Amino acid sequence: MHDHQPAESQMARSAEDIHAAIRGLDFRHESKIGEGFRVEPMRPADLAQVLAIERESFKSPWSKASFEAELGKPYGGLKVIRLKGGDHVGPVLGYICFWLVADELQITNLAVHPEYRRRSIGWQLLLHALQLGHAAGARFALLEVGRFNRAARALYEKLGFMVVHKRPCYYPESREDGLVMELNLEPCRCPPKPVKIAALA
Repeated sequence: MHDHQPAESQMARSAEDIHAAIRGLDFRHESKIGEGFRVEPMRPADLAQVLAIERESFKSPWSKASFEAELGKPYGGLKVIRLKGGDHVGPVLGYICFWLVADELQITNLAVHPEYRRRSIGWQLLLHALQLGHAAGARFALLEVGRFNRAARALYEKLGFMVVHKRPCYYPESREDGLVMELNLEPCRCPPKPVKIAALA
């Protein structure tokens, strides 16, 4: 029993920190971002840069029509993170797409420019979306990730997402399984029961 207390305490503190950040709409987790970046709504004029990042990031990228359709959905949210450019608009470094449906925040797309990865930009985008979802009344967040996409899974797990379901052979180009991950946005509600990856084989 005592052997598990330090790990459980650490997990509890981590969860409290995440929920405090979401409730307080602060970015104290993201010291590496600095003052040179900002998150703002995606615009049609951003699509050329967004599509370039999308094609660099995915084997089956979204099309321009897909992004345009998302921009037109009343329940959709599309955000970009860009360099602050003074009097001009800075370049897009990454983006996140999500839906707010009933009490769910569904993350549908997330990508960062290859030259700006490993700078916590993905974390900034995810935390921003979680804050918006929490403020809008979402009770939990959902996303789907490839089973072998270890970098993305590590980011999601750092934020507290847990694997709750497997979609066998979800990606047609590689037949890789898709993992559905969930994050509780209400600290008072019981978190989802994690599924061990070994059990998904």
